[in-house]
Amino acid sequence: MRRLSACFIVTALSTMAVTTALAQDRAPVRVFDAGELAPNRYTIVERIWTGTWRAPFWLPSYDDASAAVDALTDKAASLGANGVVNLHCVNDARGWGGGYLCYGLAIKLK
Repeated sequence: MRRLSACFIVTALSTMAVTTALAQDRAPVRVFDAGELAPNRYTIVERIWTGTWRAPFWLPSYDDASAAVDALTDKAASLGANGVVNLHCVNDARGWGGGYLCYGLAIKLK
């Protein structure tokens, strides 16, 4: 039983180390202003937002806009995108979310 536990712990730590290394190796994702890129210069990877699995229960939000944008660009990078266009952030300070929520298009430049 101890051997099985030790194998599980070693595997879990190895997986976390590889995941951390991959996250650090990713190039930063650039946020492009509206009209900065022609639509034929990129392909859309996915429409993204700063949501989580908890979204059906409450809107996930961040205390400031920069944290919400960082979360969005991290998600875009995890999808293999190298840019974000049509970025919009809203502040729902008095609503259900209680903070900033961002959405946009993760893109891959051609």
